[in-house]
Amino acid sequence: MRPAPPEWLIQYGLNRANVNAVHPGECWAAAKSGRCRPATRHQAMEALRQQVPACVPCRPDTALGIVD
Repeated sequence: MRPAPPEWLIQYGLNRANVNAVHPGECWAAAKSGRCRPATRHQAMEALRQQVPACVPCRPDTALGIVD
């Protein structure tokens, strides 16, 4: 039995220092990148507040209530 996917994911760049995007846990785009780490709701919100882009197809900023 597989564990449940994380609620949120943060995608890192190739050098693992740059944060590229925030995704919900079941985002298909995050699965394709392979450079994501699990994150808490608080970490995902903080990343979005610090201008980390939200995944365009799944819009985690809307799900978190952070909309410009």
